[in-house]
Amino acid sequence: FITLGCDTLEETGAAGSNGGKMILNKLKTQLYTSEPLTKQQRLLAGNIVPKPIMSGLTKAIGADPLNKGSSPFGIGVIKHVESVTLADEFLVDQNVDLNSINSALLEEACSARLIGSPGWSDEERKGGLTSWLQETEITPREVTKDGDVHYNGNLARAALMCYNAVEGTRDSRADSSLLRVMYSG
Repeated sequence: FITLGCDTLEETGAAGSNGGKMILNKLKTQLYTSEPLTKQQRLLAGNIVPKPIMSGLTKAIGADPLNKGSSPFGIGVIKHVESVTLADEFLVDQNVDLNSINSALLEEACSARLIGSPGWSDEERKGGLTSWLQETEITPREVTKDGDVHYNGNLARAALMCYNAVEGTRDSRADSSLLRVMYSG
């Protein structure tokens, strides 16, 4: 994921939720292991996610005023991911109908996951959140249900947030016109 440029992502069909699935598929051997996760793996420490990526993700999370706990001093990626994980588990465990979530809460839920941009419609947000929940909660539960396989949900969520941040810069409705110009050459 790190070595793929924006153009390469588009050329390989990595756009929208399909791109997120492609990223997670490339990380499959790191997301699903036969051994229990170490503390370093759970905390995405060491060489799990390079420090510059974690720093950029911290800034992306902290820059969004809709994210609860956003701060000019930054918010830790792991704490944010843990908070998102609890919300994901609740949405799936309680079988929440995403159509029943009002626009403001839907925007906040997507913002916390760096899904979409302010110009997205509720339908686009619901699609993005549905795909997120499928990839981070529903599919992993099916894969790990026998207990033989362990899942690194923190890595999956951090990777998807990174992808979503890059994807957001390519959205013509986003406020990131400078970044779009930089990525498009």
